[in-house]
Amino acid sequence: MSTGSSGGQSPRAPARVATALSAASPAERAAAVLAVASLALAAAVRPGLFLDQAIGGLVYGMILVMVSLGLSLILGLMGIVNFAHGALFMLGAYFSYTVVAMLGLSFWAALVVAPVAVGLVGVLLEVSVLRRLYAEEPIIGLLATFGLTLMIEESVRAAWGAAPLAYDVPAPLATSTDLVVTQVGTFRLFTVAVSAVAVVAVYLLITRTDFGLTVRAGVQDDEMAGFLGVNLPVRFTAMFFLGAVIAGLGGVLQAAEFGMGPEMDRTFVILAFVVVVVGGVGSLFGSVVAGLLVGEATFLASVVLESLATVTGVAALDVEGIGGLVPFLVMIAVLLWRPRGLFGEEGFLE
Repeated sequence: MSTGSSGGQSPRAPARVATALSAASPAERAAAVLAVASLALAAAVRPGLFLDQAIGGLVYGMILVMVSLGLSLILGLMGIVNFAHGALFMLGAYFSYTVVAMLGLSFWAALVVAPVAVGLVGVLLEVSVLRRLYAEEPIIGLLATFGLTLMIEESVRAAWGAAPLAYDVPAPLATSTDLVVTQVGTFRLFTVAVSAVAVVAVYLLITRTDFGLTVRAGVQDDEMAGFLGVNLPVRFTAMFFLGAVIAGLGGVLQAAEFGMGPEMDRTFVILAFVVVVVGGVGSLFGSVVAGLLVGEATFLASVVLESLATVTGVAALDVEGIGGLVPFLVMIAVLLWRPRGLFGEEGFLE
């Protein structure tokens, strides 16, 4: 099985960023200056709201990173377009509800138990279904995982019902933190911290351990890795477990703050694919950058437009509900500029 990408592009990513910036055309540089100027204007006109939305965008972006990172990990290393990744994200939310609200355990227990349980579900899916699809065309994996998504959704409705559910977070995380010009929920800062730790841990695992190196080597040349005694099926299962755990952890963090519903997977899996495409298919670093970009753009767009409307006096600039369109507008803009995404590699899945 060879996908043409190792999925571990991070060591080269900073250099590629510098190269892309230096090669930008005058029009692209002008667009960048205009964007920075618009953000500066919004920060000056509405500093409190701007900071609040910026932090909200950071939290939202980190949740997107958690979902898309696991998706990109599985896609970049295994070549499987896992449409069921959103369902794994949703299972993390519902498993955490079971641990906290039904079993009476603490949120801290749910933060560990729920992602691990999702990881085990991911292993079951990989061993029973996806392992047979590694040599097939990506569309086959997409159709298979779409069917798995429908099965998981119906299972969730049968087990937990169709009504929205929620539970309380620990008291220390239910407070607010004073940032001078605004108050920010402590749980939001906690979400950013946990997500950042998870991203760094995945990076180190993929690029700095023998396990990660052997997996990447197996993707590049599975026959040679087998000759050297590398048990690739076990390692691929372990990587799928890791991707599912990351999705489950994102589901726990999302559910603790916003609650959960049986269709939350659809929203986030679509956004996760947007993030993966924007960042570049198979690029872990690209998924991180794109997740933060989409999250910040979604939350800051309304503030920027409101500030422009205030300064110019043109009320039509303040477009209601623009946030829902922003991720797709970002994707269109990036693909027009770089058809393979920000950090996509030539030949991957082509």
